Amino acid sequence: MKLALGQAYNGLHKIFKQKLMPLGVDSFYFNIDSPNWKKVETKKPNAYIWLADNKEERYSEVHNKIHFIEHVFKKPIFPDMNMYFTEGNKVLQYQVLSYLKVPMPKTFITSSKKEALKYISKAKYPFVLKDPYGYGGIHVFKITNKKMARQFVNKIFSSGLKTGHSLCKDIFYAQEYISTDKDLRIITVGNKIAAAYWRSNPNNWKHNLQQGGQVSFDNIPALALKLCRSISKKMKFHWMGYDLLIHKKNVKMIEYSATVRVKGAEIGGYDIRDTQTKYIIDYLKKYE
Repeated sequence: MKLALGQAYNGLHKIFKQKLMPLGVDSFYFNIDSPNWKKVETKKPNAYIWLADNKEERYSEVHNKIHFIEHVFKKPIFPDMNMYFTEGNKVLQYQVLSYLKVPMPKTFITSSKKEALKYISKAKYPFVLKDPYGYGGIHVFKITNKKMARQFVNKIFSSGLKTGHSLCKDIFYAQEYISTDKDLRIITVGNKIAAAYWRSNPNNWKHNLQQGGQVSFDNIPALALKLCRSISKKMKFHWMGYDLLIHKKNVKMIEYSATVRVKGAEIGGYDIRDTQTKYIIDYLKKYE
């Protein structure tokens, strides 16, 4: 078996190669950002692995390459288009979760400035405003009053809200603010739970590890685990990382990601990359 590993700025291709070597799997790197990247197929790999970096507004470029590998090369790739379809797009994720009837915080999305202004005139403060293409907690804002909300609306519907490399323009995405002292990250691989842990941050309302959060692996609610397994099974995800809140004993899904970061899981001794690698090999052997 031979696997092609798309190079990523985050270095994950090197980690996957390390995990593949003890399994006796031949693998090689290729530069998927090169204009000539399609020449990789001359090496006749059986499948591809490419956990794309968080490319934010460049996800259309990611989708194009995933589609090409699946439908022109006709080869499996991990993650696949089924997983990448909603990656980096909270609006699409909201539509999928709504269709599946997954409980979420109350959410309002509009591409109309008039509707956004109407929303903030009646909204309960604080509420959460999100860049729908953001990640890692750095594109999320707690809006505490009407004046602040109007400033964000004017920005979104003029030059756009610039956060990091992402530009949120003409999309207003608001969610109710649910005050909790921690949130939950659950990672599935196949239909199984690979890791589950709480994230908390006494110094910040955002619990992401990138914002200084800490982790705990105690007393994970069975209902949350069941929900994540159910979504992964229904959607046929190879793996997925889910972020959830528990409010008044009810589970609320926030978002999910196929390129989930695993630092928190590693703190608890869970080797998610190893689990993903073994899953890929077992999957390919099963469907050869």
